[in-house]
Amino acid sequence: MQTATATASTARDLLDALAPFAPAADGEDVVFDGDPPAALDAALRVLHTGVRAQLAGRRWVGCDGATGRVMVLNPAATLPAGVTLLCVEGDAQWDRIDPAARSELPRLFDPAPGPSARG
Repeated sequence: MQTATATASTARDLLDALAPFAPAADGEDVVFDGDPPAALDAALRVLHTGVRAQLAGRRWVGCDGATGRVMVLNPAATLPAGVTLLCVEGDAQWDRIDPAARSELPRLFDPAPGPSARG
């Protein structure tokens, strides 16, 4: 049986999986009562800003690395293709997504658009 721990693919899923550990926003950090399972560590390294945004009641923001376009993100959706920077509204700086995360945790990201079928 798969659990939310093993399958969290969005910041909302991750927050739900972390609920038993009483997550709270503390400045630009997420803190817990107790230690969440190690199985959540990799997803938390990528989605911690989305978790913190929900806890703080602020917007979660992403930036497309190729275009510089800034967008408000939906914590219930996977990360859009091209987003390389994340922050919570009001943060002093952006957090960069480790490029290896796209291949190591593909469930967290929308698929990259493929080549056009037009000739």
